[in-house]
This record gives sequence, C-alpha cells and structure tokens, in this order.
Amino acid sequence: MRGAEEGVYDKKMTGIKYKGSCVCGQTHYKAFDLEDVSYCHCEQCRKMTGHYMAACQVKRDKIKIHGKIKWFYTHPGSRHGFCDNCGAHMFWQNDNKPTISVTAGSLEDTKDLGVWHHIFAEEKGCYYEINPNEPQSEGYGDSNIQEGA
Repeated sequence: MRGAEEGVYDKKMTGIKYKGSCVCGQTHYKAFDLEDVSYCHCEQCRKMTGHYMAACQVKRDKIKIHGKIKWFYTHPGSRHGFCDNCGAHMFWQNDNKPTISVTAGSLEDTKDLGVWHHIFAEEKGCYYEINPNEPQSEGYGDSNIQEGA
C-alpha cells in the first residue's frame, strides 16, 4: 500500500489519464485506465457518503496520489480515504486487493466512463430507484468484481 498512499511508483503509467482532487485542492491524484463507475448500495457505503458510493477502480500501480490522506477502517481490511485537510471522501480500498477505488465525484473529467454495475442492490435505500437497464447484483455478484466499489 505504500505506493498509493505516498504516490511512489517506478512503473510508467500509460493509458487514458484522469485527474481528481478534494474540495480544498490539498490532496489530488492522477490515475490511468480507470474501470467504469461502480455504484455500491450497501449500508456501510450509504452511511459513509450520505447516499450510495459511486467509484472507479484502478490498479495501484496506475495511480499517483499527492497530499495527506486520513484512512478510516470500517472493518478489518476495508478502509475509506479522506483529505486530511477538508475531509473530502476520495478513496476506498480493500487491503487484500490490488486495486484502489477513487470516488467518481472527485474526478475532474469523467470522459469515456460509463456504468459498470450496481452492487449490494438488495441494500439500497427505499427513497430511490436503480435504473433497471443497468447491471445489478446482490452482494458483490458473481462477475469478476474486485470486492467493494
């Protein structure tokens, strides 16, 4: 995890480039080859975000983060990352997976991104509907989903 926290990578990052930042601009990142947006409707994500989580996965060697992140573990191995200054929710990570997720709202531009899927659809809030034309699953589903948003 050292690389994603401190933005230290030796590999050359190539592909479609995305930039993102927090509200105050102290924490920012650049990432390459993001997955399409995953929407997580689990109770944990709804409580962390105030609605549901919208995030894009990226391999850890394809992101460079600048600034100080405050990590909060919601349960062992699952943590959310916030700008240490303004508190903007920017990241989610399962420590046992090779990816980190960036919140879709932190992206400067969402060019070429679409909807990947909705996970934990059975836990969605009763005050909204999920588009029935978009892929949905209970839990993480049975596709090649990397656990979490």
